[in-house]
Amino acid sequence: MMPNYSPIYRTHDGHLRVPFAGLGVVLRVEAIRASVSEARAIENVAMFVFSVGILSRRLKAHINAYGRDTWVDVPIRELFLDTQGFFLFVQQFLEDLALIVRMSLPHEQRHQMPAAFSHLKRRLLERVLDLDSPLARFLSTEEAWFDGMKDIRDDILHRTGFGRRRSAMFPDLSDVLRGGGGYPDFVGGTTLAEYLGGTLVRVFALACLADEFVGSGIAARHPEARMPLKCGVLLSDGEMDLSTHEKVVRFGLGTPLYFTDPESPSALEFFMRAGEDLGNRRAPDRASGPA
Repeated sequence: MMPNYSPIYRTHDGHLRVPFAGLGVVLRVEAIRASVSEARAIENVAMFVFSVGILSRRLKAHINAYGRDTWVDVPIRELFLDTQGFFLFVQQFLEDLALIVRMSLPHEQRHQMPAAFSHLKRRLLERVLDLDSPLARFLSTEEAWFDGMKDIRDDILHRTGFGRRRSAMFPDLSDVLRGGGGYPDFVGGTTLAEYLGGTLVRVFALACLADEFVGSGIAARHPEARMPLKCGVLLSDGEMDLSTHEKVVRFGLGTPLYFTDPESPSALEFFMRAGEDLGNRRAPDRASGPA
């Protein structure tokens, strides 16, 4: 059962935090240099909440197309493509996140650390992090899960394991279709919504913990910097018209506030809630789906 990570990535009133919301601005204002690859990673991570919202919206629309007695309206090819795209997108985010974490390390460590996420997380646990720190505890708890995510990505891209046995593989078309229909035939005996939701829960939790780690690292390396790195907050469509005073009271002065299109936040919440409920809900029976 996955631990309850929601206090890490949700505010006290349930809003989603947006990690690294102001990182690019902080670096520019404080004249802190980043390499070309690090700058691109920062830009990609800043777009994460918008990109994952679009993917969530598309995937939820596919799931909504399932009928009680028929799956004839399900866009099968789009469902399969967008599910694969979700895994590739998340892995890209993890690789960008690894570059940002590496950037925040002291100079003597920064260039000795691998850039790939799967290698960096192990090196952080071995040589950098206090093993009692929140980020270290999270990486230790979820190490096998993240290894499985990488294996799924590799399976999509390479198919052959080059002699290495993978811990997880991307499901075939029929299992993706059944998983989307609410049957526990997706990765790890979950439904599609549960697995994608569990992925988002872990990724948001990791990103928020990494945000704290990076902010502390930048502050330690640049004590002269005065602009703190703060997580943003994702607001719903109905909160766009809040007064400035109310926004400051609710979310704090200087908190970056994010708005997306009206449908993306509800779609993202659909999957996040499925992930948060993972392990607490009884999975459907393995009955045959409609023909």
